[in-house]
Amino acid sequence: MSIPGPAHIVDSSELAQVLNSLVTGVSSILQKNLIGIYLYGSLVAGDFDADVSDLDLVVITNRALDDATFSSLQELHWQVILSYPAWDDRLELAYVSLDALRTFRERQSLIAIISPGEPFHQLEAGYDWLISWYMLRETGIALTGPDIASLIDPIEPGHYIEAVQSHIEAYRHSVKSANSKSNLSYIVLTTARGLYTVLHGQPTSKLKAAVWAARAFPKWAQLIDQALRWRIDPESDSLSVDDIRPSVEACVKDLLATLPIN
Repeated sequence: MSIPGPAHIVDSSELAQVLNSLVTGVSSILQKNLIGIYLYGSLVAGDFDADVSDLDLVVITNRALDDATFSSLQELHWQVILSYPAWDDRLELAYVSLDALRTFRERQSLIAIISPGEPFHQLEAGYDWLISWYMLRETGIALTGPDIASLIDPIEPGHYIEAVQSHIEAYRHSVKSANSKSNLSYIVLTTARGLYTVLHGQPTSKLKAAVWAARAFPKWAQLIDQALRWRIDPESDSLSVDDIRPSVEACVKDLLATLPIN
């Protein structure tokens, strides 16, 4: 299958094979329960890094997964990772019913997800998923199925901005529990991206946000540059998590201090 959108910026041969394996496998397992499979995230945003970026897919179903289907999909994920080891811990697939998507503002529903650092599991998702569903509706590309905008009711941009602000404010406390340089890198870059979104009223990529933040906060330009390196190779220097934690904590505090007061 060909890769839609801006994926031409990377060597996409293996990526195309991974996508094809997932789309073919998911379609075969779900059959009539499948509504559509949608690509979003960094590959669509244009800052996909073939070595480190996650592959983000949302699968929309007519009804929630039963136990047998869950097990079959879990086996599919394992087989794809066995065939393409470079994608171990880099697949992010969420399986959500159409009803769950259309009622997420009012109630929580069970969805299934595999994501970096977490095995395939089920969880309750509701309004706390507004950021994901907003980005999916605004940027998602159908690999199979109808236009995603026909499946998710419009989400007010203001509600999206409020959700982003609440999300990054939580990073004030996350730094203390981060247990790897990759985690700390994620916190720095995600805080920068979220801050850009809140201040400018529109989403951006981690890489573009990092460039902006380094200019807007020159005091932290070196740390932001290090965070970009740690994202690719956490062992690029000899610094330990405890060495850098205080600087990351101070950086996040400074960035969040510029948020508007709710």
